Amino acid sequence: MRAPFALTRGARGALLFSVVILAIFAYAAYEMNTSFTSRARLFGNVIVAPALALALAQVVRELRRAAPAAIPVEAVFSTAAMAWSAAFLVMLWLVGLAVTVPLFSFVYLRVAAREAWPRAALYGLAAWLFIEVLFVRLLHVPLPVGVIALPAILN
Repeated sequence: MRAPFALTRGARGALLFSVVILAIFAYAAYEMNTSFTSRARLFGNVIVAPALALALAQVVRELRRAAPAAIPVEAVFSTAAMAWSAAFLVMLWLVGLAVTVPLFSFVYLRVAAREAWPRAALYGLAAWLFIEVLFVRLLHVPLPVGVIALPAILN
């Protein structure tokens, strides 16, 4: 009987290398966000955030090569839900609420729900309009800004 994640020697080396690179970038991101001032942190985050995302994608790719052939449907749905939730939270942390909600709703509708471009764009625009009118203009609620301060750049 084969183990669920039986890796060949070469695949183990590739996975180990990918995990080490991921750990290096994660450590760099941690150091950057704890050691530097907010202004100096911006450049580092612009470099480290995509590198961290690519390293994580490579680790996931290496793990998928060793995945068993038959995966229960519930596991697929649960994994997809956790991945979309994690993506939302990471995006919220990176760029803030005002940018995340419309952009994430557009991307989710287009990729996961396979909705048509115009309908997904219209929904994203409606989400932005709802947040802008209700929270910013009427209620004057200060929305959280991410570590990459896009709302400050856009205004």
